[in-house]
Amino acid sequence: MGLDPTVTNVRVFPLLEVSRGELAEIVGGPVARVEPVDGGLTNTIHKVVLENGDVFGVKHYAGDREWFDTELSTLTLLHGTIPVPDVVHVDDKKLAIVYRWIDGVTLHELRKAGETDGFAALAEPLGRVLAWLAKTDATESFELTAILERAYAQLSEGRARTRIGVPCADALRKGLEAYEPKLAWGAVCLSHGDLGHRNVIVQRRGARWRVGGLIDWETTTTGSPLFDIGSLFRYANRHDSEFRAGFARGYAEASGRALPDDWLVTARLLDSTWLVDLLDDETEIPAVFDDCRRLLVRLVDELR
Repeated sequence: MGLDPTVTNVRVFPLLEVSRGELAEIVGGPVARVEPVDGGLTNTIHKVVLENGDVFGVKHYAGDREWFDTELSTLTLLHGTIPVPDVVHVDDKKLAIVYRWIDGVTLHELRKAGETDGFAALAEPLGRVLAWLAKTDATESFELTAILERAYAQLSEGRARTRIGVPCADALRKGLEAYEPKLAWGAVCLSHGDLGHRNVIVQRRGARWRVGGLIDWETTTTGSPLFDIGSLFRYANRHDSEFRAGFARGYAEASGRALPDDWLVTARLLDSTWLVDLLDDETEIPAVFDDCRRLLVRLVDELR
């Protein structure tokens, strides 16, 4: 599998060295200021301010070309549908994308700063945005059966079984089997693949909070709309009952279809298949494995 940025907080590739001159060439104008962006675990990102005041983000892709192509095609497809970065230039040789800078902070930063009112106010907007994403057309087929069969094998005899512990592995498998008929809820659609709080940019406009942009689409895939919901609510204890109710209300309002009664546990069970896949990796990543184990133990406890 290899180290997966969609479920870790570990940098996958070292930061690339990009000169000020190269950035000026890519953005096409004299540069007043360059700031490295502390974010993203796979690519190298700079905030570039031009002398005329325009502000851009420049992302260089350190991985293979597939991630570059995936993000570019996804941003092009979603432009005008949901809030995503607005691409203004592409350097196909350097594997770099230039997009208009999105002002704001990440949802993660907002919560860490103790902005409880702002965090709570974003529940309904997040529900609406994910409902809009669920209306997108799938770009390839989706095989839930293959994902579940892999998870069952890993929980029964793989490295994940040892790392998570036999009792938890068996309980999680039983949970997945019990909810299997519900795991394919919703029409197959585009899935961000890594919709954690760090990839949601939020903005305050007067007294109101809004979702300014969903970023980092290099792991876009196809799947149930519950996959992204599971990723967003991976740390479920960070969202109280009012937040969950607001999210479900916003989703139903934008989609015209209410989430299923047990949407949260179903979505988190789907998300658990990615955590199990990571725990089955050959590479030893103790800190990340500890986090995955805590998340799965908490989920199993709630299932009980």
